Amino acid sequence: MPELPDLEVIVANLAPRVVGRTIRGAQALHPAFLQSTDLPLGEVVGREITGLGRRGKYLLFHLGSGLYLAIHLMRAGWVWHGLSRYDATKSTVFRLELDDGNDVRVIEAGFPKLSRGWLLPSLNEEPLAGLGVEPLSEDFTSEAFRKLVARKRRQIKKLLIDQKLIAGIGNAYADEILFVARLSPFRYAHTLDDGEVERLRRAIPEVLRWSIAEIKARVGDGLYQEEERSFLRVHGRAGKPCTECGTTIGEVLLGGQRTNFCPRCQHVDEFPERARRVS
Repeated sequence: MPELPDLEVIVANLAPRVVGRTIRGAQALHPAFLQSTDLPLGEVVGREITGLGRRGKYLLFHLGSGLYLAIHLMRAGWVWHGLSRYDATKSTVFRLELDDGNDVRVIEAGFPKLSRGWLLPSLNEEPLAGLGVEPLSEDFTSEAFRKLVARKRRQIKKLLIDQKLIAGIGNAYADEILFVARLSPFRYAHTLDDGEVERLRRAIPEVLRWSIAEIKARVGDGLYQEEERSFLRVHGRAGKPCTECGTTIGEVLLGGQRTNFCPRCQHVDEFPERARRVS
């Protein structure tokens, strides 16, 4: 699933191609794609794309006059930009036809089709309204983060991926953040001392900014079809040696998600009862 670093690179690479272009047509080729019902899809036709951004895990097309198109790529969606004359494939769930002869399409192979879109009159509407603080924003201060974790009887990995608390972090980058912070994913937030809380807070933007730069270095100006995560140090490296200490990277299922960690660097002495080793 695309997370904050992936989407930041998509925005950076797509914006020069679409900002300033006028929308000539729009189609939802999968009936479940468009989730909003108050505004018909035809509202976007004739509008200029005045900006492209991100909120949490949502791509945001700014269409002027108080209209936004929010797209969530979910588990396997990706963005394609190319000539409109190419026929849409069975994997195309949504398309915007632009005035320069190109399309922006959301592509998702296989079933079910989970990518979703919303036409919104403001950024204060659902599904954006309930999102938490942006971890790369000025609002992500030490004080704000302490309030997020204070007295929370939740494992810190689950806290990091809760979109109502912090917007944009998912499974992969939560693993990386905890590795950099040298904290076990199984620790509960209320057990962290002030120094550990601040260490975790600093690790979040550090890992996200580093990851954005690493992805950009690998994909250049392209719109890639699969997440580029070959540079990650723990996530997806189960059974391989830790890049820091050489200890074998561990993997368990925690809350149904694969969780990777270095037992030595992250001081993992035991697993909680509900965590299951992945064979």
